[in-house]
Amino acid sequence: MDKMAERLNELCIRLLQLVYLNFLWIAFTLIGLVFAGIGPSTLALFTVIRQWIRGNSDIPIFSTFWQAYRSSFKEASATGMIYLVIGWILYVDLLYVQSFYLRALVIFVSFVYIVSLCYVFPIMAHYDWKSTVLKMKCSVIFGISYLQYTLILFVVLALIYLILFMHPAAFIFIGFSIGSYAIMWMTNQVFMKIETQAGHLESENRSSTSLRGWK
Repeated sequence: MDKMAERLNELCIRLLQLVYLNFLWIAFTLIGLVFAGIGPSTLALFTVIRQWIRGNSDIPIFSTFWQAYRSSFKEASATGMIYLVIGWILYVDLLYVQSFYLRALVIFVSFVYIVSLCYVFPIMAHYDWKSTVLKMKCSVIFGISYLQYTLILFVVLALIYLILFMHPAAFIFIGFSIGSYAIMWMTNQVFMKIETQAGHLESENRSSTSLRGWK
């Protein structure tokens, strides 16, 4: 009973933290005049959530958010605007393209776009790579290479937002942060799998090198 009460208390605290994080995301997106602010706010959001998922539950939320927002503002702002523009173009194409084959192509590109969008900010929060283009490429490569994880993520997001759309007030308070939590949790599983496989490959290469040296 005590453990159940403790778990329930932890869940309530996390929900309140997600509400606070959702408020920060909205506020700093508006501070950046939406188009310039949405990218840095999203990166900052994923940075905080990544720390929670990796076991750092006691981090100061505001200072962690602000540091990530400020330090990566230019890159994240540019990335956010690129994805906004591409998303708008694909949306308009889906509305007005009449050709069956062109529409099929646009739907396929839209799927790749959504995959990339789900991975790019978690990658920016997780990896300290200098190249923005590399991060965008890897967002597609990771999402397609681990398609089973990506499809599960899409199902989870669909369920989350189906419930939230039935409760508009909850959507306002937690709509973006809870979806981002699901995205970061699933993409973190992919990152850990990639890092584990890379570690195994490195160990095998070292073993092969040692055997050749022994011979």
